[in-house]
Amino acid sequence: MRFLWLLCPLVLGALEFKVANYNVENLFDASVQGGEYQEYIPNAKHGWNEAMLRIKIANLARVIRDIDADVIALEEVENQAVLERLNAALGDKAYAFVFYPKKKERVSVETALLSRFAIEKTQTFWLPDQARGIHKLSLRVGAYPLTLYVSHWPAYKEKEDERLVYAKTLHNLLEQDKNAEVIVMGDLNSPYQERKGHWGMGLSTFLKAGDKNAPLYNLWYDLPQNARYSHSYGKEKETLDHIIVSKTLFDRQKIEYVPFSMRVFIAPYMLDEKGNPNRWQISDRGRGQHLGIGYSDHFPITAIFHTPKE
Repeated sequence: MRFLWLLCPLVLGALEFKVANYNVENLFDASVQGGEYQEYIPNAKHGWNEAMLRIKIANLARVIRDIDADVIALEEVENQAVLERLNAALGDKAYAFVFYPKKKERVSVETALLSRFAIEKTQTFWLPDQARGIHKLSLRVGAYPLTLYVSHWPAYKEKEDERLVYAKTLHNLLEQDKNAEVIVMGDLNSPYQERKGHWGMGLSTFLKAGDKNAPLYNLWYDLPQNARYSHSYGKEKETLDHIIVSKTLFDRQKIEYVPFSMRVFIAPYMLDEKGNPNRWQISDRGRGQHLGIGYSDHFPITAIFHTPKE
């Protein structure tokens, strides 16, 4: 953990900590579990095997070590075992506390979390006809409780109605946690503002995440518009990943968000020749062989928080 010497002198001595979210793009192990995507069936025609897994873990570990967050949510992780291998690969920056949900049968990937703070309680809320859950984690940051809701919503190709189920469920859960210090994060597969075809309506209208006038503050509004993206493909740049905070993180009572500390983490090695994410490479536009090159098709996002001055 670090101390807040420069960003917020008025709370000198307060405990500063970094929270991050990172979609690691299909972290599967090298054993047949039965729910793999076709291109990640081990030792089959696409060449996914133990050697490829080791490279993938090493590459992701490089990114996570460089982010150096105190709490990081990870999307698209197949199981607890491969999460533990990734954590071990972090070496002296491995996390003391690891969360992976009890996954639904035949579901390919779920959302995980690594934390340097104690995870005191977890609860998963399953949604009808949806593969992945919404995961509530209660952390202890020094003397202060912190509530996290992490989830991975259905992809853009699905109807907005699919994401509305997550948004409405999460909204109802937050209504029961109005006095808590809450961070919502994950790959929500939504823009920060509603777009054509009502894409993003769940996030902005039903979850009610938006600018400082909204019930929940979406940290994308801390960045200039040209910097608001965590995923890009060609000329399309999108804010699929989010860190959203409750108004209690601005009330100067307990844990506080450090204003304008939201960042998209981009190291030079994470970029391809066009400036897009240097994603994990599979030849023939994803239909061929694993090449053992790349990281993820998403950039991580981070934000800084602090406890009160002691």
